[in-house]
Amino acid sequence: PLLSDAALRVAAKRNLRHPSMFQHMRRSLVASSARLARYTTKADATRLEAARSASLADRSALAAELSGRWIVATGAPQQTESAGDSFGFALRVDEVNLGVLRAALFPAPPKQRRDEGHLRTALIFGASCHPGLPLSLAAKPLVEAARAELAQRGAERVMGLAPLTGLCGWVVEEQAWERLSSLGEFGDEAAGAVEAVARGVPRPGHSVLGQGTFSAAQKAFEALATAYARRDDPESECLAYLEAGADLAAVHWLHDTSQEAVRDRAGVSASLEFGAYSPAAEATADELYMPSSGIYTPSGGEAS
Repeated sequence: PLLSDAALRVAAKRNLRHPSMFQHMRRSLVASSARLARYTTKADATRLEAARSASLADRSALAAELSGRWIVATGAPQQTESAGDSFGFALRVDEVNLGVLRAALFPAPPKQRRDEGHLRTALIFGASCHPGLPLSLAAKPLVEAARAELAQRGAERVMGLAPLTGLCGWVVEEQAWERLSSLGEFGDEAAGAVEAVARGVPRPGHSVLGQGTFSAAQKAFEALATAYARRDDPESECLAYLEAGADLAAVHWLHDTSQEAVRDRAGVSASLEFGAYSPAAEATADELYMPSSGIYTPSGGEAS
């Protein structure tokens, strides 16, 4: 879906219902990758497939070479009854999608909200590309095209949304809970809760991984997530937006409460703003993306 289930519940209260397009986008990319040999030259197809396991330097060189021929195609906007327009952007060589990006342009705020400083906002999300190319390079022309299209259609603020994929694995690999004491504001309880959430197991002395553990971990996990969002990872969607000119606005705890997302990243997503960062960005991000409750209730679980 355009936003996570939790965020959609909030959006519904504001009459911002969106069509489901995420799965279509992913299927399109997979299908396009499968058709590479059919539509691209044999040399291009062979090199792209071989680049799946190539070094970053080789994949970057391939992206640089293809950039002389790739184009960004913009799909026709899809209108919804109350949520404005949604757009799809495809990075193509020989009519095959090498990368995709989605965007949504929300309706202009009413006059009263404009008088309070609210701007017409657009959201960029869902950047992905062929695994033979670094996302940080393939996403840049997509973001540039999206920003230009959205500005032309009246967007006054453009934000990005990226899941912090792999966050829990990074916390475990780095044993990042051990760093918390150096920050001074987190004690042993927070460190233990962070480790439990990252590993997906109950804390010692607890029978389940439940609401109490997630609540105790939240602030510390958010601090770690902020550092993770800025790490140098060419496959990171968040870094792709940062390198395309965005500033990190906020991280959102349990933004996606699906079991897979909670296991992988504690449901955390990052919001970003393109252009100069302003304090209002975080408030806008919270309004657009945050679930109504910051408490995650595991299926069949209980507070712990």
